Amino acid sequence: MRAWRIQSTVIAADIAEEACEFYREETGCTPPDIIAEADYSATVTCPDGAIRTVLERIHEEMDARNAWLRMGVPCELHWPFVVGTLPTE
Repeated sequence: MRAWRIQSTVIAADIAEEACEFYREETGCTPPDIIAEADYSATVTCPDGAIRTVLERIHEEMDARNAWLRMGVPCELHWPFVVGTLPTE
């Protein structure tokens, strides 16, 4: 999965269009016309309040999803998710 920056939110998705659609569904806001790919080494504030890099957070979520699959629980491995928010400048 790749990481996409939409406003200050970083979303993991396979393609930019999926990230925009997920952002629209989750926030109810329209994403900007142009979004940028986020740097994997950027630090974000995670939903649980922890500070991690984008890559660490993606690996953490993918590991959790793989664990569900190994237990036989249906799980969409490549469903977009919020990685975290970038610090405001």
